[in-house]
Amino acid sequence: MREVQVLSLAPGQQLQQLIEGPRRSKLTFAASEECSVPIRLDRLRRVREPVSRSKSGVQGKVADVLGGRSRHAESQNELKAFQVLMATARSDGWQEQPFFLEYHHEGTKHRYTPDVLVAWGEHQEIVEIKEDAEADLPENQTRFELIRDLLAEHGLCFRVWKKSEICAESRMANVARILRYRSVQVPAAEHERIRRIFSVTPELRLRAFSETAMAVQNVLRLVLDGKLHIDWWEPLGLDSRISTSPIGRQVWPFPPSETTGG
Repeated sequence: MREVQVLSLAPGQQLQQLIEGPRRSKLTFAASEECSVPIRLDRLRRVREPVSRSKSGVQGKVADVLGGRSRHAESQNELKAFQVLMATARSDGWQEQPFFLEYHHEGTKHRYTPDVLVAWGEHQEIVEIKEDAEADLPENQTRFELIRDLLAEHGLCFRVWKKSEICAESRMANVARILRYRSVQVPAAEHERIRRIFSVTPELRLRAFSETAMAVQNVLRLVLDGKLHIDWWEPLGLDSRISTSPIGRQVWPFPPSETTGG
């Protein structure tokens, strides 16, 4: 049976401790006051203020139009990871720094804050974003294996997402291009016109919509919505395929129901 304890944090926020039977660790979430049980992902907030992870002070915000909020990144890797999530994941929601994981190991108390929680329905993945060299350090691999085991006890999956995976091309370049259209509003009549075209032919070249720049923008906005799909691993252009179903290699992040690829 799941029990949530509410602790005082600050005006407008609460810390909520998730205790699920006998566990070797404890999860503490930050949520708005009206957050209900079970905890809703759209009510979660980051558990700590954004900080810089380098002397260069790299920080940034990503405008998440679909989520109706700004996302705070603490590094360039996080910034690019958030962009990939927004463009390609088709998730039900995600939250940066969603909780503290507290545990004891070898007589010492530890607190771990993951970078992102991503949810597709009941399936939730906890993500640590790392430089390749850091991720491959033996001491970090040992630590992450322990964290993976502890999170599994709470019914959560764990993944280390390396910079080389986040920035892989041509996906990263395509993400940057697609996100240019995140503020485009597709009129209902145009949405219906595009839907009817694809009801006859499930796959077309983008060139088929090049009669006006607005038509191309509307199609690419629907890609961002997850209603249409491109091959993220082929450079985006007028000869790119647009499909009603996922095409090309399916590489995380993508819905777990689509098991092809990695």
